[in-house]
Amino acid sequence: MASPGVVCTTVTPTSSAGSDQVVAGGGEAARRPVAPAVMEERKRKRKESNRLSAQRSRARKQQQLDELAGQVAALRARNGALGLAAREAARRCAAVRAENELLRARSVELAARLDSLTDLAQCLHDAAAPPMMMAGAATAFPTGAVGAAAGFMMPQLPPPLLDATTMGMHCNYYY
Repeated sequence: MASPGVVCTTVTPTSSAGSDQVVAGGGEAARRPVAPAVMEERKRKRKESNRLSAQRSRARKQQQLDELAGQVAALRARNGALGLAAREAARRCAAVRAENELLRARSVELAARLDSLTDLAQCLHDAAAPPMMMAGAATAFPTGAVGAAAGFMMPQLPPPLLDATTMGMHCNYYY
């Protein structure tokens, strides 16, 4: 039971079409007849609202599809550019590898040539060694600090790499 001075509102369905009738009061189910023209107007407004809502929904969906299509096109273009860059990098990598192989082969060739020239220089050094001086004989040019002060510089020969005479080797130079 409702308290005095308080108005209760009850919604009761009046037809299967879904038009509602609001009744104010103490909860009695007093039905007021709704004119068919009012019901038709409500139905028409609901249909119009639904139609506009569906139209907005289709427009949003179309906009989303257009945005996704743009993203697909941009990603395909980017994918193509990255593929092209990857192929170019692979081509450059292959060229660098081929150049490295040539440089390695050249390095081996130059190392062999250096060994051969070192052998030749050693043979020439051994063949051109100055004769031994007698003990106690003075040198023709002053050496050490005295010679440097006088402006004389005696060329210093490097020590022999291999002693070809004691090892039974002979000079092999091939170029």
